[in-house]
Amino acid sequence: MTGFGSSEKGDFRVEVRSLNSRFLEINLKLPSGLMEQDILLRNIIKGRFARGKFDVFVTVRSGRQGFSLNVSKARQVYEAMEGLRRELSIPGQTGIRELAAMKDLFVSEESGQDAASIEGAFEEALSGAEAMRLREGRMIAEDIDGRIASLGRINGRMKELLPATLSGLKEKYASKIKSMLQETGWDEGRLLQEAAILAERADIAEELTRIAGHLDQMKKIIRGNDKTGRELDFLLQELHREANTIGSKTSDMEITARAIEFKTEVERIRQQAQNLQ
Repeated sequence: MTGFGSSEKGDFRVEVRSLNSRFLEINLKLPSGLMEQDILLRNIIKGRFARGKFDVFVTVRSGRQGFSLNVSKARQVYEAMEGLRRELSIPGQTGIRELAAMKDLFVSEESGQDAASIEGAFEEALSGAEAMRLREGRMIAEDIDGRIASLGRINGRMKELLPATLSGLKEKYASKIKSMLQETGWDEGRLLQEAAILAERADIAEELTRIAGHLDQMKKIIRGNDKTGRELDFLLQELHREANTIGSKTSDMEITARAIEFKTEVERIRQQAQNLQ
């Protein structure tokens, strides 16, 4: 699902944009002095969303470029370098130039506002994007719910056609067998039994029953609070497989047409389900 949210706190502006994706993808663009917030912000997204492509942009509105020195860390580095120099008998002395070349000793002034500004603005922007995703999700769920009802009607129609189809097959096989009997003199009872077996192999009652069960599960998922796209993906795969089986087992033209219509509707739902979390 698509979504957008933005927020400004302190000297920072945060924008969150989300797009459809089968998996969870996170792309964070942070100022260099705030890279330590990367893992925290990623974990917040992972805790609230199962899939989607998220682009997060954090900018410094004030444009300040000031830095402060991490004195404690600089002292540790200096002592370590001096110790190494003495141990290896390296001439000279560690000076300010050597320390100034170490970028890790300098901290961006904005980082002091991380907890108060960045996290707060991020949560606010993320909530805005989530609200937009939820609105879209409700619309998609309504569309899928209507298509599930359509699948139910198609399944019901195939079920109505089945008795007449099986009866017609039995008559067809029996007629052919009787014709063969007149020519060969084979045992009529045995051949009529074979006709019944052939007709039974074309029986799609089990497939229709399983389809009805899958549709009931989909209704519960789509009408529940958690619209899990991955669960729908699995059920849609099963529905497509059942429709293929029906198409391969039946010789009735109308049932075949309904099976094709069924698969077309399943594919439409699959495309919509990819937008759900």
